[in-house]
Amino acid sequence: MTFGSQSKGMPPRGSEWLDSFSVVGTGALARSLLRALIEHGLTCLVVHARTEESARSIAALLPEMRVGIIGQDPVPSSDVTFVVVSDDAVTEVATLLAASGMPENQVVLHTSGVHASDALQPLADAGAAVGSFHPLQTFTGNEGKERFKGITIGVEGSETALRTAHHLADDLLAMAVTIPSDRKALYHAAAVMAGNNAIAMLATAADLWERATTDTQGAHDALGPLTMQSVTNALRVGPEAALTGPVVRGDIGTLQRHLEALQKYADHLVPMYAAVVTETVHLAMRSGRLSTERAVEMLDVVARDLTSATNEED
Repeated sequence: MTFGSQSKGMPPRGSEWLDSFSVVGTGALARSLLRALIEHGLTCLVVHARTEESARSIAALLPEMRVGIIGQDPVPSSDVTFVVVSDDAVTEVATLLAASGMPENQVVLHTSGVHASDALQPLADAGAAVGSFHPLQTFTGNEGKERFKGITIGVEGSETALRTAHHLADDLLAMAVTIPSDRKALYHAAAVMAGNNAIAMLATAADLWERATTDTQGAHDALGPLTMQSVTNALRVGPEAALTGPVVRGDIGTLQRHLEALQKYADHLVPMYAAVVTETVHLAMRSGRLSTERAVEMLDVVARDLTSATNEED
C-alpha cells in the first residue's frame, strides 16, 4: 500500500556523497529530520508509517512524497534509512523491516537516545550496517535544517554506519559525538537531566513559589530571569564558577530552614531536595569554595532530615 508519487532517480551505491534517504516513522523528529535533509538537497525515497491513518496524515502533509506501511511495503535501496520511532518500538520495527525485505548492505540508523545499534539486530542479521543517530534537541515536527545547525548528535554503531552518521551530521551543520555502545543509556540520562528533568525542576520551583506567595500567575515571570541567567552563566563559565547560593557559601542554617519548610508544606519534595543538595555540595567542593569539613556537616544535616522524613512516612 502506497500513497503519493514515486520519487525519481537513484544515486549509485557507494558514491562519495549521500544523496538519498528513507524515513521509517511519522512523529515530530521524523518530520523535522525529513524537512532538514530535503532542505539540504537530499532526496527522500519513501516515508513509512505504522498505520494507514498515519500514512494518510503524512501524505496529506507532504503530497509529493511516497508513503508506505511498515511491514507491508519494502523499503527501497538508498544511501541511508532512518528508523524514527519510540524507544520501545525500535526492535519490533526492525523485525518488521527485515521481514519485508530490506535491501542488502543498507545503512540503517535509528534515532533512539537510549538504545545502542544492537536494537537493530534483526536488520544487522539481514546484512545491514546499523547504527544510531540521536539529535540532542527537542522537536515539534515543524522545524527544518535551522533546528539542527550547531547541535550535538550522539552516534554509534558499525564502522560503515558511523561514517554515514558523521557525514550526515556534517551535512546538517551539527557536531557528531561518538558514544560507546555500552554507555548509550548513560549518555541519554545526561540528555534527559539537561532537558526534561530541568523542566520538571522548574515546574517544582513554580509549585513551591505558588505555595509560598499564593501567586498563581507570576511564578514563571518571577523565576524565569533567575533560571535563564543561571543557565547562561553555567554555559559561559562552567558550573563550578557559576554556582551561587547557600551551599557554596556553607550556610547550614539556610538548608535547615529549607528542609523544615518543605517538611511542613511539601514533604513529598524532601527526598528530591536532599538529592539535589547532595550533588550541589559535591559541585561546591570541586569549585574549591566549600571545605571538606563544612561539606560533611551539610551532608549530615540533609541525611538526618531525610531519615526523619522517611521514618515519619513509615
